[in-house]
Amino acid sequence: MANDEAASALEEIGCCDHSVTREYRIYGPPGSGKTTKIARQVSLAVNKYGADQVLITSFSRSAAAELADREMPVAAHRIGTLHSCCWNALGRPLIAEAHVDVWNRKNVGLPLTPVRSQNKLDGDVEPDDDQENTGRGDILIQRMNRCRGTLLNRDHWPSDVRDFAARWEGYKRSEGLLDFTDLIDVALQDFGAAPGSPAVIVADEGQDLNPMQLALVRKWGGRADYLLIAGDDDQTIYWFAGATPEAMLQPDLPEDHCIFLRESHRLPVKVQEFAEQLIHQVSRRQEKTYRPRHEQGAVHRLAYGYKSPDYAILKSAEDHVRQGRTVMFLASCSYMLRPLIQVLRKNAIPFHNPYRRSNGFWNPIRTGSRYSAAGRARALVAAPVGQGLPWTRGDVALWAEWLRPGVLKKHAAELLRDPDKRVRATPEWLSAIFEGKALADLNQALANGPAALLEWWRNRVRPEDRRRIQFPADVAERRGPTALIDTPSVIVGTIHSVKGGEADVVYLFPDLSRAGGANYQIAGAPRDSIIRLFYVGATRAREALYLCGRETGQAIAFK
Repeated sequence: MANDEAASALEEIGCCDHSVTREYRIYGPPGSGKTTKIARQVSLAVNKYGADQVLITSFSRSAAAELADREMPVAAHRIGTLHSCCWNALGRPLIAEAHVDVWNRKNVGLPLTPVRSQNKLDGDVEPDDDQENTGRGDILIQRMNRCRGTLLNRDHWPSDVRDFAARWEGYKRSEGLLDFTDLIDVALQDFGAAPGSPAVIVADEGQDLNPMQLALVRKWGGRADYLLIAGDDDQTIYWFAGATPEAMLQPDLPEDHCIFLRESHRLPVKVQEFAEQLIHQVSRRQEKTYRPRHEQGAVHRLAYGYKSPDYAILKSAEDHVRQGRTVMFLASCSYMLRPLIQVLRKNAIPFHNPYRRSNGFWNPIRTGSRYSAAGRARALVAAPVGQGLPWTRGDVALWAEWLRPGVLKKHAAELLRDPDKRVRATPEWLSAIFEGKALADLNQALANGPAALLEWWRNRVRPEDRRRIQFPADVAERRGPTALIDTPSVIVGTIHSVKGGEADVVYLFPDLSRAGGANYQIAGAPRDSIIRLFYVGATRAREALYLCGRETGQAIAFK
């Protein structure tokens, strides 16, 4: 189907024959503008049915937020993840995985790591990639949720999973809790239509929804005028949660209910060629053809792997950053990123993961938090300079809070709690805060510039807080104060964490966890799941892809 035919088919969504099915699908390869096409469909549906008659749901909050950012004429409560939609419809029950204290006391041999409810409702899901250091309870609950999510008959569950499930269900009943899978399961059993009985349902990231979640979406879609599922089966990477490409691909739809986007606005020629060679190794997929960008791009191979990023990999990445490019480092498992993060910290290179902002390990410079170590360093050296001192009283309160005893006067804490922290600090006010020698040294450091201010601060911070301020202070000293404000050019994360994201240059580490390596050796769905994961990683690159060396015997083979 040519681009003009695809555009015409998009305009016909909702207007075709519904005697066989009310479902439509948009297949959007990497960088094909799927979100833009969905936004257009939502606008058409709102014009026809009204703003309260369209429900937009997705697997992750980031995808829902991207849709919301398009300023579509839909109320905020009509856009969200499928889990959050069900949670709200069920009266916002307490979530079992967030309340495991009693469970852990009663089931010492099956401890569960508590999770933040909002993270899971937002779809921030990662596999237990380091199972040697993962508790047995965490492993069993993930296996149980996969069995439930795939709608596997309970008689076919492994015996240890059935035993765990019996205990877990008893615990939930006794405490009056629902778990995350219950949100979908109860809605599937009890809700004949989606909340608010919308006329149109749009489900983004369809490939990430497991059979239970898709069953709920399709049940609701059967009560709507039509259902639109958008996604790409080649990017199905939540295998550990039960997602399968078959769940999205089945049942077959009439030809005029399927729309294929035919052009990537992200991938250059060489990266697309590599990605296509990789994805054609899987055993089951919907064939689709799409054009890359006109730029050739590049695919490079490096001998170095995730354990030794401190020379060739770092030098290459720094060259790209100096040229104004964004750089993304990707691994299949979070623990494989630790050596890289140590090197980035050592070299005071700012990095972040904008798709997992709650992960402090990946976001040591949190631009949105004033009370983080980076926020305090910003308050010290990045305050605007004008007449008089460069700080407000609130700025001083931030960077002074962690100072060791003897630097501040006895009653300084009361002054630092000033209710109007927006007032500009004055020399007289500072003299009431700081001891004489400390203030004289501060004034001298202020006259000498940001590096001297940072040195003054480092030498007077409490010992227990010195490690917390080291990285942001190093960044400000070596890269300049604006480096604490500017968006970092380097992104670090697992492939799961950045799905939907992109960067000019991507470094892809090929190693697998022990469980991932075992899956890679099994032909069919297990091996396909690994190939799809690295397909997603490779297709984040806008200009260049670096395939790093393997460090272990457990790694995907790049041909």
